[in-house]
Amino acid sequence: MKKVNVSTKKIDQFAGKWVAIDEINDKIIAVSDTFSGIEPLVTTKISDRIPDEKIPMAFKVPYKDEGPYIL
Repeated sequence: MKKVNVSTKKIDQFAGKWVAIDEINDKIIAVSDTFSGIEPLVTTKISDRIPDEKIPMAFKVPYKDEGPYIL
C-alpha cells in the first residue's frame, strides 16, 4: 500500500489499481495493486465502529478502455 493525498479528479493515473477514497475531503488516500493492501483503511469491526464515523471507500479504477467494475 502506498499512502497518497491526491484529488479524485486525478483518479485516471491509478488505472487498474485499488484506491481508498476519503469522500469527505474528495481525496485518494491510498493505492494498492490488491484490495488486501488497502483493506485495513476501508474495513472495521462493528464493535470498533464509532457512530457517524465515515470509513473510506474502496474502488478499483478501470482502465480507459474498460467499463466500470461491478462487485
